Amino acid sequence: MSTPTERADEMARLVIAAAQQDNGCVVTSRLVDTVMRLHADTEQGKANVVSVRRLIRARAATEGVRVVLTDDERYWAIREQLHHMDGDQVHALRDSIADGGELDPRGHDRVLVEAISVRLSNRLSPDRLHGAEPVSVSLWHVPEPDAVGSFPEYAGYPGVAEALDVLRAAEVTVATVPGRKMLYREWHSPQGPQGAFIRPHAGRTLEVAWFIDGAQEERGMRSRDTRTVRAARNQALDDVADAFRGAGWTVWRVESSNTATRRALRVDVIPPVAAESPAVS
Repeated sequence: MSTPTERADEMARLVIAAAQQDNGCVVTSRLVDTVMRLHADTEQGKANVVSVRRLIRARAATEGVRVVLTDDERYWAIREQLHHMDGDQVHALRDSIADGGELDPRGHDRVLVEAISVRLSNRLSPDRLHGAEPVSVSLWHVPEPDAVGSFPEYAGYPGVAEALDVLRAAEVTVATVPGRKMLYREWHSPQGPQGAFIRPHAGRTLEVAWFIDGAQEERGMRSRDTRTVRAARNQALDDVADAFRGAGWTVWRVESSNTATRRALRVDVIPPVAAESPAVS
């Protein structure tokens, strides 16, 4: 059983190592919290966070890391980054935050908003900013990127990029799933995702679903709307199947067997290479 001091000492070492390897030699509150969560089931993970931060500060100079833990430290680190951006870039950042509305976390970041406001004012830049080298990591939460046709983490999955090319070549609408959070009423509306969306399945098989007003199925819809939406999705998935079949892909239609009228659920596709049988020697 280790002592509280030993636990804090080991956790401080782990945080500094993470900063050196993966965070541009910068220790932020987010990094401390992340590393401690990763080790929550270990002895060092039970260290007192105040003690950990104190030890990190004591070792920062010798370990060559910069500590950005307090609001004041973060404010000036952000000011350094903004100081190295031209006016158009700072205005674009401010406009992007405004466009995100209430659901963009940057709009609720008091330190960031204040730093941008001061940067865009007519005040002279303080001497401490001149010659200062800004940290290389983002000091604010950046909204997740939009998922256009598929989630970003699937971009390198076999066949996904090629499948999106097939859809675009056939002029099939590709759905965009916003990276920012959306209210339920905003998502399930004409402002929600519309069109084809691809997800990997087993092996090299890809699933192609069709969004209409933010929904890829009929559950939860009012019965009087079902007929219209069903017909539209059936036709859209027929177009998807035709596009892939025309490009030489293997296509399976997945349809419901629980409805009196035809109800297409999705289309499963496999690239031409995956459909070829291996040569028999």
